[in-house]
Amino acid sequence: MAVYMRAAVLHAPGDLRVDDVRDPEPRRGSIVARVLLALTCGTDVKLYKRGHPLAKLPNIIGHEFVGVVEEVGEGVPEDLRGRRFVTMNTSPCGGCFYCSVGRENLCERLGELIIGFTISGAYAERIEIPERIWRRYFYQIQENLDPVEAAFLEPLSTVVHGQRVLGKVEGEWVAVIGSGPIGLLHLQLLKLEGLRVAVIDRHWEKLSVAERLGADITINSRETRVEDMVRNINGGRGFDAVVEAAGKLEAWELALKLVRKGGKILFFGGLPRGTGITIDSYRIHYEEVEILGAFHTTPRDVEKTYKIIESRKLRLKELVSGSKPLEKVQEALESMASGQGLKYIITGR
Repeated sequence: MAVYMRAAVLHAPGDLRVDDVRDPEPRRGSIVARVLLALTCGTDVKLYKRGHPLAKLPNIIGHEFVGVVEEVGEGVPEDLRGRRFVTMNTSPCGGCFYCSVGRENLCERLGELIIGFTISGAYAERIEIPERIWRRYFYQIQENLDPVEAAFLEPLSTVVHGQRVLGKVEGEWVAVIGSGPIGLLHLQLLKLEGLRVAVIDRHWEKLSVAERLGADITINSRETRVEDMVRNINGGRGFDAVVEAAGKLEAWELALKLVRKGGKILFFGGLPRGTGITIDSYRIHYEEVEILGAFHTTPRDVEKTYKIIESRKLRLKELVSGSKPLEKVQEALESMASGQGLKYIITGR
């Protein structure tokens, strides 16, 4: 006899329904976990609003979560039952060219299994996790670690990867464009490196969080011409590095206006495929501005990230705006889409 659970199923962009769906059962090599909590994500907002090229709909969405193992499939150690854990939303294959050269974030088969995109996600009471994912990424959460902080593993690991791509900043001033959760994670990691950080956004609510988390300057781009602020920073040279974390065309173009000669730009926020930007070639050639891109993460970045979370050096819970039951996940995503709130905890009740 079939058993059912509640889950948030995205049928099409804008059409998200909390339905009764068949309860997952473990297959060979997989585990089934009860979802303790899930976190909303900006990518889920984009998926809900306009779809995503990797998403196979209809599907249960949500991919940042903490769970407790309840069932195990054939070939899985029985002692996993009852363990509280966090994992990633996907895993590299380990066998393609990019995996062999340590660029697992570019794995040719990365898109085969993505929790919340190509396979069932975490806005649900229970979730099945394929062997390829949990075998590589299974972090048992100790009693002294808040599960909400542990749930930041996936987004924080992408930021850790991005800052590894950025590398050492020659100087002291960095601009972060965007003070959503990703921008605020970049801010905190940059401050740990002893850098001075200016955060740029269009919402005072988010900028106030940036101030609490240590931003040296906050700039509301709705009220101030940001380019003019550069004259008062870093001797008027411009920023030593700029991290674009808004995922907006105008933010990409603003980054090119803010960086100094010889500085670096990290384009972290993604734009839709085919989007073009205007680049002054003079800046790239004669001023040696370095442009970098960062996507997803790698196993070594994930390993480093979990150690950072365990260290409790970051104020992760300050990026959470509240908690909502599964039945109100759409309300949470709408709030984020309107610029109200950073991340929400989604619970089964």
